[in-house]
Amino acid sequence: MPKIVDHQAYRKELAQKAVEIFTEHGFNGLGMRGIAEALGISKSALYHYFSSKEELFKASTEMFLEPSSLYGLAEGEAIPESNEQLLTKLITAMDARYRGEVTLMLEYTKNKDAQQVSDDNLLTFANQMFKSELANIVGEEKVDQAYALLFGGLMMRLLDGNKTEIASIAEWILALSTER
Repeated sequence: MPKIVDHQAYRKELAQKAVEIFTEHGFNGLGMRGIAEALGISKSALYHYFSSKEELFKASTEMFLEPSSLYGLAEGEAIPESNEQLLTKLITAMDARYRGEVTLMLEYTKNKDAQQVSDDNLLTFANQMFKSELANIVGEEKVDQAYALLFGGLMMRLLDGNKTEIASIAEWILALSTER
């Protein structure tokens, strides 16, 4: 009897696994053959699910931005209800992969001018998702400040060897919500 494969679920699984591959190797670090090897499948099987590396990168970015991934939630774990817990989860999850994500984004945008970056649908989508999550905590009018504090705080943490506390970054952002 032939094996029944849920193609949508398998495609999603491949995209999820590719998040780590892109984070580790960058966008240009591996071609489809190398990505397929890292995923443990053939290149033709990978092309069956994704017509290009760009399509796989887009699907991986979408997986990365889903709440369970964005907040680093375990399977079945609910999104915290308190803003402090929510923000701490977000910062902690982002911190764990920040170095790889920054490297990936710098590489992805390296040969793009400002207009190309501005017109990039994937970057626009990622920015909108991050800002939407932060707006739920601090409101629309303070979202740009919260965004700057989030990424600035994570960069400080990276550059000072984790001396900047995750709780401090959360406090800076939460302070914006009390200024409403």
